Amino acid sequence: MISMQKTIKPGYSFLELVFVLMVMAVLISFVGPKFFKLLTDTERASTKNTLKFVKQAISQYRGGTHQYPKTLQDLVVKPEGITGWDGPYVGDEDSATPEVPKDAWNQDLVYKLLERGAKPPFELYSKGNPDKEDDRIDAQ
Repeated sequence: MISMQKTIKPGYSFLELVFVLMVMAVLISFVGPKFFKLLTDTERASTKNTLKFVKQAISQYRGGTHQYPKTLQDLVVKPEGITGWDGPYVGDEDSATPEVPKDAWNQDLVYKLLERGAKPPFELYSKGNPDKEDDRIDAQ
């Protein structure tokens, strides 16, 4: 007599795998946007902290030299003819070449010294996320 037993192979069927993948795709579609928003919020917060730090360095520069820096580079390299400079005010002071910090997207910060007597005396901001239009982040 010939036995007609069905051999059970371990593993998952194709339909089970498709079902699990569909459930995972639905979960990712809900979680993904929230995760990327969290990343964007983190980049904005990091840039705001960098702007606060640089703004404080500008205040320290002004306290020592009695004038505002002409460029952000003046915070790391002593400009000619300036007395009272006690920097570098930003960057790693032990570094041979300290650098002005960049925003979270690795872009240069924008610093504009305004006319004498203007309030505020300067503008300091980041252009923000380069993938978005009009994403300027101002120093506070």
